Amino acid sequence: MTTRRVAQKQATREHLYDQAMRLFAARGYEAVSVEDIVREAGVARGTFYVHFPRKEDVLIELIRRSDKHIVAKIAAVKRGKPLRAALRAATDGFAEGWRDQRHLLPHAGAVALRRIAEVQAERDAEPLRLALAPHVGAAVASGELRKGLPPQMLADIFLLDVFAALMAWAVPGQPALEVVLGGVIDLFLDGAARR
Repeated sequence: MTTRRVAQKQATREHLYDQAMRLFAARGYEAVSVEDIVREAGVARGTFYVHFPRKEDVLIELIRRSDKHIVAKIAAVKRGKPLRAALRAATDGFAEGWRDQRHLLPHAGAVALRRIAEVQAERDAEPLRLALAPHVGAAVASGELRKGLPPQMLADIFLLDVFAALMAWAVPGQPALEVVLGGVIDLFLDGAARR
């Protein structure tokens, strides 16, 4: 493929993504059909399927973009810093990526869980897990976290805690997202028991 064709293909994908996200925000995920997206984008139905095999693949793209942003935030934290810095970077990235997508969280969460269940190899190569585990490993090695569970499992537990908090926050009337995610860090590092 020529460079121009690759750029055109990417531009079409981006246009479809933007139109779908705009429609999801205006009408809600469930109320929007593929037909609505292609009509709004001004493309043929087949063009949509070239770029997104299913409507939920638009949400997978949203998750990938969010994950890429979060991984970059985690990568900016130097190893050896207290684990709280890496966890804060992760939760800041989640807040920045999802604050304006509250309405899509339940749908994106369902898609993500289904995907994890279907494709084990993807779970093992999940960028957030790979970015966070070395920080958790360093915290275990330095004594900041107690030993007992492998660092990758501890990273998974933290990410699942964040996921659960995001799903709870998706219901209107909850505290600010930063407060909720800060609470996840405190619970993960300090536990919930009174001492």
